[in-house]
Amino acid sequence: MEAYESLLHAETQAIAAKHLDTIEEILEKKDDSLNFLVSAKEKLNDDYQLNPEINSQVERVLQLQQRNTKAFNKFFSERSRKEKGLKEKLSSSELRLRRTYQYPSL
Repeated sequence: MEAYESLLHAETQAIAAKHLDTIEEILEKKDDSLNFLVSAKEKLNDDYQLNPEINSQVERVLQLQQRNTKAFNKFFSERSRKEKGLKEKLSSSELRLRRTYQYPSL
């Protein structure tokens, strides 16, 4: 969970800096980390939900993910408005990033 949270912080910085390549790299790492978290969760018994420390960390991660999604959507909307004026097309990686943030899995 801590690794995923660290990736979310790195993602926040990459979004603020508008580094699309870095954002894409982080997304790949987040996917791997999320897959690990899901498999680890399956091995836990239901008592973990009663642990306030785990619940707090999960809530923090969800809030960070929501904040990043909003920040990326704002960034991409601004970029799209500018590009409409320039009539430039988005690259495939930019389209992938846009779809990822428009329909987050978390």
